[in-house]
Amino acid sequence: AIAKGGYQASLEKHEEQPQKKENNHAMILMLVLGALLLYIGMSHMLPIELPLPDFIHYETHPLNFALIQFVLATLIILIGNVFFIRGSKALLHGAPNMDSLVCIGTGSAYLYSLYALVQIMQGNLMYVHHLYFESAGVVVALVMLGKHLEARSKRKTFDAIRSLMKLRPSTATLYNEGEEITVSL
Repeated sequence: AIAKGGYQASLEKHEEQPQKKENNHAMILMLVLGALLLYIGMSHMLPIELPLPDFIHYETHPLNFALIQFVLATLIILIGNVFFIRGSKALLHGAPNMDSLVCIGTGSAYLYSLYALVQIMQGNLMYVHHLYFESAGVVVALVMLGKHLEARSKRKTFDAIRSLMKLRPSTATLYNEGEEITVSL
């Protein structure tokens, strides 16, 4: 019936693919950078102000405060650039997805913070309160962590299903008019 339909069929052969080792270094680096960025960018907004070294304090050295956040957020965005690649492609194809949302949200926060950084460099120090680098960096880091955990969970589930499939017999006995025939599943 398959051949008459113009197609070909064959039995699927399952070959064991070597498990590639998970590389968590980028994820750990991104989370550490995100935590550091969050601490620097938001420590002064808590009811009890957390200590921040004077050379990067927003009141005494606003340019250093903005530059350190710029560097940390840029590193996080470079590590998590997949959101910007996939998100912009999905937008261009008219089918936005979650990556598009992350791309637009973090991209706009990052670009506005770049504008604020330029204003601080020009001496307009009130823009030190208009930095959103920590928002862009932390959102990318946390969404990347969520995707990493989801992928790991899917991989474990797939491995468990594959283990169950190995328990399945490869042949079956077919009874046809009192005759036993062994056939491949």
